[in-house]
Amino acid sequence: MKKLAKIIFFFLALSSMSVHAQTADVIVYGGTAGGVTAAIAAAREGASVLLVEPGQHVGGMVTGGLSHTDYGDRALIGGLALEFYERVAAVYKKPLFFWRGPEPTIGEKILRDWLKEAKVSVRYGDRVKTVYKTGREIKKLELMSGAVLTANVFIDASYEGDLMARAGVAYAIGREGKSQYGESWAGRQPFYPDKHNFPLPVSPFVNGKNGKLLPLINARSQAGFGESDSAVQAYCFRFLITKKPDNRVAITRPPGYDPARYELLRRYLKVRKPTNLSETGVLKPSVNLPNGKAEINSAGPVSTNLYDGSNWAYPEAGYTLRDRIWNDHLLYTQGLLYFIANDPEVPESIRQEAQQWGLCKDEFADTGHWPHQLYIRVARRMIGEYVMTQHDLEKDTTKYDAIAMGSYNIDVRHTQRTYHQVSRFPVLEAETINEGYLSIPVSPYEIPYRSIVPEFEKCSNLLVPVCMSGSNIAYASIRMEPQFMTIGHASGVAAAMASKQQVAVQRVDITVLQKKLLAQRQVLSYENNPNGIFGKDNTVTVDDDMTRFVKRTGSWRSSEDPLLQRHAITCLLSSKSEPSSVVFRPYLPEAANYNVYGWWPSAPDYASNASLVIQHAGGEKQLTVNQREKGGQWIKLGTFRFDKGYTGAITIDNQAADGLVAADAFKFEQTK
Repeated sequence: MKKLAKIIFFFLALSSMSVHAQTADVIVYGGTAGGVTAAIAAAREGASVLLVEPGQHVGGMVTGGLSHTDYGDRALIGGLALEFYERVAAVYKKPLFFWRGPEPTIGEKILRDWLKEAKVSVRYGDRVKTVYKTGREIKKLELMSGAVLTANVFIDASYEGDLMARAGVAYAIGREGKSQYGESWAGRQPFYPDKHNFPLPVSPFVNGKNGKLLPLINARSQAGFGESDSAVQAYCFRFLITKKPDNRVAITRPPGYDPARYELLRRYLKVRKPTNLSETGVLKPSVNLPNGKAEINSAGPVSTNLYDGSNWAYPEAGYTLRDRIWNDHLLYTQGLLYFIANDPEVPESIRQEAQQWGLCKDEFADTGHWPHQLYIRVARRMIGEYVMTQHDLEKDTTKYDAIAMGSYNIDVRHTQRTYHQVSRFPVLEAETINEGYLSIPVSPYEIPYRSIVPEFEKCSNLLVPVCMSGSNIAYASIRMEPQFMTIGHASGVAAAMASKQQVAVQRVDITVLQKKLLAQRQVLSYENNPNGIFGKDNTVTVDDDMTRFVKRTGSWRSSEDPLLQRHAITCLLSSKSEPSSVVFRPYLPEAANYNVYGWWPSAPDYASNASLVIQHAGGEKQLTVNQREKGGQWIKLGTFRFDKGYTGAITIDNQAADGLVAADAFKFEQTK
């Protein structure tokens, strides 16, 4: 019996160890989209990989409500990010990027299947507790469950950077001052009116004069212009709604609902006098996803972003406080939607319009049809071997160690709701404002490997693709999900290399890493790939929203109407209200003969005689095309010889058109 007892004890101990101890070549913490691509990239390099996700879902915001993905220059989305969007296109049987992204449930299925294909192990529902290091090397992680994980290399792909922080790596939170990096847009800026702000005066005080502030307003004193503070961009939930009766779930009164919390909105509606739901600014629903779904982002002065400053504490908060902040954001959002659809002081016509929309029955089933991910726009930001700043996005855009490219605007959403004093003769009035918004165009830029590794003395076996090393201003451009995915891809390949070669991540051979990434369709520079993903297999495609290759004159409106058989996300439409034209000018890789194809949607009110001029090596060819027929497919326009570079062009205009003119996409296919 004693012997049997010892055997049973031995196997129980082994079982316990298998639950509480795991090892892999590479451990990725954070199942964000960047974490998923990091894990898959490392696994494809032959590493054993464990992905640890604190929640119950993978994909972060890509599957957590931000399906209508933001992008800059789509031609820079390569590597595993491109493969993800190709999988999306295959599911919906549409051209690449017809949809900005998939429905959340579809997106998560794509990612889970992808992880399974790559043989990545996934551990759900556990958070990092302690990081143990010897010198500069992480030896193991202890999770909140008590599990202990060991690996050669670790990747922190979380939005919060908890593994990074617990490893003793330097990081920043909030806005740097102008003087720190010499950035003109750094620190608190003067108030600039914007489309998300109050167009009319609204008092911030309970009594309308001075004294106690209304809810939803940050009571902190503001920093001086250009000075640093702890402000982070507002968080929100990017939820999905629909009008389809068979898939609509009514939005009900949330627990603890307090209509007084929305007094500021009530006051704003009184002075704004909106005539429809969109004019309230609370939400501007339009179908922008498959199957009649609308994804909602913040849209007005009082909207889905919570500007009371409560999220400023989130990056450094313990898990209990974080959960409280997270849940309060959810309750705020639920109450906001209930208010606009039910409060008696909201005009009845607007209430009725709001009640037509509901949550989607087939999304977020285990979280009451509300997203399972809070939109954490920024939290901690590593101070690594290289800190990207405004200068790297505007002037110093090339890097010898580039591992991906970025292109999105410097996009800083408001950090707080506060007020300022405005002189309105003969009185000085306090008026409510949303503070901190910036949208600054930048050039496409290269992202250096040095910005995803810590300083060597801090840690030698950690990569950080999401809370990567950048100033508050630079990070505001880098933080887009497709860019997280490309950076995650690079970090996964680098982690596998460091693990296999048993070297510090800072000593990975950059040349070898770049060759691997280029072979995996990552876009590292214009020089190597001037057309990005739209120049491959002897074919170059130019779409209407590829601003590097497309120039407009006159009046064109961009349409994402899902009923149109457009080529990709948008098409351009113009009536004869004023002379208008669009010039498509591709970069062609060599002098050769090319078959030229056009793509446009068709409709009965489109022009039957749209004018095209093809500028080629031998001169110009004028064509008239009927856009009322045969739309939604490639239509051959002829074969022409073009010189290398930007010498050829196609111009479409509305000069003699007898209907709407559509400018969508053109393809140049090199003949053999």
